[in-house]
Amino acid sequence: MNLRTIVLPVLAVAGLVATVAAVKKMEFRTLDVPVPVSPAPSPFESRIAATGLVEPLGGVTYVDAADAGVVGRVAVAEGDAVKVGDILWELDHARTRAELGLAEAERAVAMAQLVDEEARLKALMESGAAEVVPQVERVAREQSAKVAAARVQRSDAQVQAAQAQLHRETVRSPIDGTVLFVDVRPGEYAPPGGRRLAIGSIDPMQVRVDIDEVEFARFAQGGKAQASLRGVPGSSLPLKFLRVVPLVQPKRTLTGEAAERIDTRVVQVIYELGQGTHRVQPGQVVDVYIEVPDSVQ
Repeated sequence: MNLRTIVLPVLAVAGLVATVAAVKKMEFRTLDVPVPVSPAPSPFESRIAATGLVEPLGGVTYVDAADAGVVGRVAVAEGDAVKVGDILWELDHARTRAELGLAEAERAVAMAQLVDEEARLKALMESGAAEVVPQVERVAREQSAKVAAARVQRSDAQVQAAQAQLHRETVRSPIDGTVLFVDVRPGEYAPPGGRRLAIGSIDPMQVRVDIDEVEFARFAQGGKAQASLRGVPGSSLPLKFLRVVPLVQPKRTLTGEAAERIDTRVVQVIYELGQGTHRVQPGQVVDVYIEVPDSVQ
C-alpha cells in the first residue's frame, strides 16, 4: 500500500479536528449596533421642518493676540466663566517689561534734570542780580530747562509705548461669557490671526435654523417653533424668534467639513433657545419644527 494514501488522510482529519477545537474555544461577541431612532414627531399640523445649530447667544467670539510671540501664560480653561477685561492669555512679556523699566528710569533721570534746571533758573532770576547777569547766561539756563522738559516728554512717550505694547501682548475678554475652547499652550509660538480661544454666552443660547429657500415663502415670524434633540424621542425645547438673516446663503452640510457645500440655498433664522429638561451644548444639531399659520397656507 502506498504510504501517501495513508498519511495524507490522517493529516487532513487531524487538521479538521484541531480547527473544530479552536473554533469552539473562540468567544463570539455581538456587536452593539445603535438602534435607529426616528425624529421626534412634529407638534404642528402644518409646519416647516428644518435643521438648527445650537450657538451661544450672539454667536461665538474668537480672540487672539494683536502681535506674534511666544505664549507666556494661559489664564483660563474650557468652561470657565469670564467677565469683560479678564485676562485670557498673554505673550511672554520679558522684553517689553525690560523696555518699560528702561523708559521709566530715563523718565526719572529726565524729571530730576528738569527740576534741577528750573531751580537754577529760578534762583538766578530771584537773586537780585538779574540785571547784571549776562544775557547769554540767562538764555543758556532757559534753554537747558527747555531741553530737560523735552527729555521728560520723550521719556513719557517711551513709557506709554511700552505700556501699550504690554496691552497688545495681553489677550482680554471682550464680553461676559463662558470659555468654549482653548487651543493655546505656554511656550508655543503664536502668530496673529488664529482662532485660539473662543468665548460665548451660553445662558441662554440661540439656534441658527436653515430654512430651504423654497420653504421660506411659508415662513411667518409669528409662528410657534420647537426644537428636539436628535436621538432623544419626546424632547421638546421652546424657541423664541429673534431675527432673520437677510442674506440667502448656500447650505452647509453639518459634517464638520468647513468647505463642504451642496446646491441648496437657505435662509437662516435665529431663535433664542428656551430651557428644557435635557442639557444642550453649543455646536449641537437639533431638529426644528416651525408652525405655519393658516393665513400663509
